[in-house]
Amino acid sequence: MWADVTLEREGTALLAPFTVAIALHNATNHIVRLRFPTADLFRVDVLRDDAPVWSSVTGHKPIPITRQLDVPPGLLRLAQEIVDSTTDDRRALAPGRYTVRVAMLGTNFGIVVDKPIAFEPPDTIAKALSTKPGTVITIAGEPYVDGGTPRLRDGTGTIRLSRALGLRTTGTFVVRGFLDAIGDERVFDVGRSAPAFENAPSPPP
Repeated sequence: MWADVTLEREGTALLAPFTVAIALHNATNHIVRLRFPTADLFRVDVLRDDAPVWSSVTGHKPIPITRQLDVPPGLLRLAQEIVDSTTDDRRALAPGRYTVRVAMLGTNFGIVVDKPIAFEPPDTIAKALSTKPGTVITIAGEPYVDGGTPRLRDGTGTIRLSRALGLRTTGTFVVRGFLDAIGDERVFDVGRSAPAFENAPSPPP
């Protein structure tokens, strides 16, 4: 019996979600029964330099119900976990290399599988302004308001945003979306945004 983990990605940019697909392979010709001390069959962690920055079990209390799983011979597609590419405190991941770790939590099946994953630095605002409208990209910069209009700036320029990124935003923010237009002005249509990894973590509520 072994676990197979695959990462399904829509891209390598920051804030691009990815899916962790978990399958079990039973190489015997009979059903194998796995036992779990809680309702959780597995956990997924994203590690940066061996330190966890996101976990599927953060804020989750395990339900102490013993669970059994009968795995038939062959391949069993167990689950898919969508990771939104932010940290546990809702900051964007930093560019660089990470490890996605999947740990099966069974008492008789405690295998751990590691998969590498990497994220590219965000594009510059200058590049975003030259991108074909409708192309989804990730940029980063400092949000500010100019005459009531939300904007984002970096060392290469400024761009109008379709909406504000929040109240009293400070520091660098990562923004994923696409170039659009309002009248004659080019506008970055915001799909998702998060404080950059280097921003101080948000205080607990």
